[in-house]
Amino acid sequence: MECSTSTCSFRESALHAINEACCAFAEKENMRVISANTGIGKSQLRNKLNPSQTHKLSVDDLLLITKDSGNYCIVNSLLLNLDMVAVKVERNSTDETLVKRALENSMYAGELSRLALENGGEIRLPRRKRTELLMRAHQSVSNLVLLMNDLENKTSGVSPFLSMGLDFIVSGSPLPGLS
Repeated sequence: MECSTSTCSFRESALHAINEACCAFAEKENMRVISANTGIGKSQLRNKLNPSQTHKLSVDDLLLITKDSGNYCIVNSLLLNLDMVAVKVERNSTDETLVKRALENSMYAGELSRLALENGGEIRLPRRKRTELLMRAHQSVSNLVLLMNDLENKTSGVSPFLSMGLDFIVSGSPLPGLS
């Protein structure tokens, strides 16, 4: 069977992106600590993250090393090739007001704009600047997901209507028949 040129180009670009993410992960993280925490041998882990080796990273290993390190670059690379974006949402995030979440979103958008202006004229971004831009973008998207979650939680069910009604009455709005 012949593979179409679009399929081959997708495969090549996806493999290149994943290989780059594996190399970045291996450079940034402490393999000895991850190896000890996950039970994967140190040299075996290095080989799985090295694109020139025959050993490949399995899904189970990817989950273990991602969860242990908190570094989601490989998972993000995989999902970006599927035209999707991953968002890390803190499980212990506090309930914030909608106004605070919206203002935080503006803050993140401002930071992204500043970084884009600083690096707008450059043809290639150094890895450090690219990482900083990606980190800010992920923070912004994570905040937007929390904002959407808060909106859905505050506007579903009977409780929001009761609270909005109580706010309406307490604010001094006249009630028909009682004014």
